Amino acid sequence: MNAAMSHLSRQTVRTSWPAYLGALVALASGVGLIATTVNLVGSVDATLTALGGAATEDQRRQLDDLTSMFGIMSAISLFMAIFVVGSTFGFVVATRRRELGLLRLVGATGRQVRRLVLGESVVVATAAVVVGCLIATPLATPVLGLIRGIGLTDLHLVAPPAWLAWAIAAPIGVAVALLGTWRSSRRAARIPPSAALREAAVERGRPSIPQLVVGILCLAAVLTATVLAQHAEPLFALVASILLPEVIVIALMCFGTLLVPRLAALLALPFAGRDVAARLARDELRAAVRTTTSVAAPVLAISAIAGSMLLALSFTADWTSAQDRAQLHAPLVVRPGAGHGTDVAATLTADPSVKLVDARHRVSVPFGVDGRERREVDAVDVTTATAARGLHATRGSLADLHGTTVAVSETQVVDSGTGLGGHLKAEIDGRTVTLRVVAVVPDAPDLYGDILLPADLVARDLDDSRADELFVVLRSGSGTGAAKEALRRALAGTDSQVLTAEEWIADVTDQVRRSNNVGLTILLGPAGFYAAIAVVNATLIGATQRRRQHRALGLLGATRDQLRSTALWQATLITGAGLVLGGLTTVFLGWLVRRTVTADLAGSGVDVPMTIPWLPLVAIVVACTGLAVTAATAGAVGLPKSRYHGGR
Repeated sequence: MNAAMSHLSRQTVRTSWPAYLGALVALASGVGLIATTVNLVGSVDATLTALGGAATEDQRRQLDDLTSMFGIMSAISLFMAIFVVGSTFGFVVATRRRELGLLRLVGATGRQVRRLVLGESVVVATAAVVVGCLIATPLATPVLGLIRGIGLTDLHLVAPPAWLAWAIAAPIGVAVALLGTWRSSRRAARIPPSAALREAAVERGRPSIPQLVVGILCLAAVLTATVLAQHAEPLFALVASILLPEVIVIALMCFGTLLVPRLAALLALPFAGRDVAARLARDELRAAVRTTTSVAAPVLAISAIAGSMLLALSFTADWTSAQDRAQLHAPLVVRPGAGHGTDVAATLTADPSVKLVDARHRVSVPFGVDGRERREVDAVDVTTATAARGLHATRGSLADLHGTTVAVSETQVVDSGTGLGGHLKAEIDGRTVTLRVVAVVPDAPDLYGDILLPADLVARDLDDSRADELFVVLRSGSGTGAAKEALRRALAGTDSQVLTAEEWIADVTDQVRRSNNVGLTILLGPAGFYAAIAVVNATLIGATQRRRQHRALGLLGATRDQLRSTALWQATLITGAGLVLGGLTTVFLGWLVRRTVTADLAGSGVDVPMTIPWLPLVAIVVACTGLAVTAATAGAVGLPKSRYHGGR
């Protein structure tokens, strides 16, 4: 881009700043979001470097978990930034159709118009990058403190160098702006000179050829994933519920100019015949298809992504609790008090009503050729684990689980690719051994982990391992209630908990749901905050662009109250259309997860419960609607009074 075109781009941004203000806000917020996620990811390496060789296994595990969580959060944040910024820049270019047509009228070529629009996006992106990074830099330490405050880790996370966020977020911000403007600049280059002479333009509602191709490819990917999920493990459906919402959102927005205005008009149908403001709003939304679709975009994105993850994680918790009920044979579960594990086990064994006690021991074992990957594994006694926890093999035989052998879960087979007959390298008692996989067991993460070693292989490590739970099998004829009270009296003073199987399952499920809520807060918190800004921003931009139509309506006799009502109806209908499409996405992916987890437990005799998180789902609807209506109300300030009715 030559100096003259760069100067012209700066001049047009300066003179057209009201149009680009919304794009600046969207991009600056997106850059701040990306910079924040970079700081979170970088804090893991900075903290590990600060700990050095003194880092314990638990600390390393926490940091590994944070790395995975922050990675997913970064992907969601980047998608939201690209999606919202691209939609906003396209919206801005569309509103300048007459201005760009005037440039064509005075002799500008299509190529020059395209370069001008791209230059304007670079100017806006430069300012947005500086603003976004300046906002994110001082927030790094408070955000890391918040991560520790909500209980995600007990480590004091170290903030990475400030230049890291600038070095990564700045080029990404510029790239996002150029990517968001690229298609719009091509469309701007095709604006005819006659557009400068038009008072109104009819926006094309049908998708372009590239939109059709992308939309069809996205729908094909969703269909393929749906077919594969019929024969896949529940883990596949859970991963799909995280990845597919973005694909579905892209597909819906490719056909958005066809779907969103029509859906908004359908929502207005019950009211249009009785309220003139609702009818005016409906007609405007159907005419301004690009504006309508762009304003609905952030609502659709956040409702689809957040709703799908909420439903998927809730159904996954239902799945694990059903697994526990299907496999747990022990009627009582004891959680030993701190420092009393051995004494508690001996007390339980001595009780005449107790047949056997199965202790769950977890030990940390280095895996891999170099032993750098430490994994937490279960050391099991096959006999007691089979009787108490329903441990059984779906492939292979647990009778062979002794010596240098290992059993793995179905999920571990999918993750590692090592199944029955395969081999794992591990470091046991200071020597590297090759473990042969002799059995594959069903997933039951509350009862045992993904890797199970025979207790005799890690006998030395068990001396330092504290039993997390003791699964108690009673003798025939012993009542569960009476045995529970007897054991509770016997364990008085040890801070041990004696729970029935159902109480233990309910408690574990509650813990899983609380953990999921914390995880969702981290994963969706920044993206949700950004989506809130985007909803308000898009609604205000839409209200600003409709001022001309509202002035015309005022000249025709519409009162200020009617114009204000029209603006509120528009915000409500657009938000409603976005929420309906996001809700349909949520329902579809929830059905996919539900079907998969139900099929996994088919024939077990246990019904999988279905817990729908109504409160957070309703909160999404209320938040999106409230933000849009508030922004529309603010945008309606200063509407013209009627020339003929005096306005009210």
